[in-house]
Amino acid sequence: MTGEIDAAKFHPVRMGLEPLALEDWLKPQVGDQALLPLRARLAAEKRDDVLGLMPEGAAAVAELAAFLHQRGFGALGAGSGLAALAAIAGAVAEDLCILTPHDGQYRLTAGVLCFPNRWRLREKMGANLLAVHGPVPDYADKLAEGVDRFLARLRPLRAYIRDNWGLASVPDLHLPDPVPPVNPAADETFYVRGEAQAFLKLPGSGAVIFSIRTTITPWAEITAARKAGIAAVVKELSRPWLDYKSLTRPENP
Repeated sequence: MTGEIDAAKFHPVRMGLEPLALEDWLKPQVGDQALLPLRARLAAEKRDDVLGLMPEGAAAVAELAAFLHQRGFGALGAGSGLAALAAIAGAVAEDLCILTPHDGQYRLTAGVLCFPNRWRLREKMGANLLAVHGPVPDYADKLAEGVDRFLARLRPLRAYIRDNWGLASVPDLHLPDPVPPVNPAADETFYVRGEAQAFLKLPGSGAVIFSIRTTITPWAEITAARKAGIAAVVKELSRPWLDYKSLTRPENP
């Protein structure tokens, strides 16, 4: 994902999933070498914000570390616990939320979240998906059942991907706190915050890895067609969605 978001296809109550080849999941991209030192530093300096682990997630973390080691992501094979998560943070450009099955539901029991978009990992640890998505408009009524069904039916080592996007008033990748809302009609000094979100189920633990690759692109660098698409979507968003995405509806999109 390059920040050139296909906003015309975005709908806030559709998952929009597409199959992703296993070899393309977490595939290194141009620019990753500039991100990895930042991620390692965040994991070291903001450990309580960036890393999360509950006892229920330990087996999945060990399995993930071994899997990434097999795929060439550094010396992760023997790692476990928070040390493994810290190593993963500095080896992989994506954030990874680890969801483990409990009594028919998936809960967030481990993760690496270096580049959050106005939330903190520790605030959602142990929560099921309905609670994790509590602030998301329409999730409970229109999305929760479909998401639960998708995760239950997801076959091991089959990956799926979707695009998500937002507009941000600052270019910060590490953005745990709210920032001033964006009004696309007022000025153009803001950024498209893109998220390539993927799902992969591990074969041993049955954990689902939710990966997030974040990109930041200045609005001025987005094509005219993409700008028009984003403006059209913003125009149609309900007030709860505008508030959730920290947007002000443009009067002249």
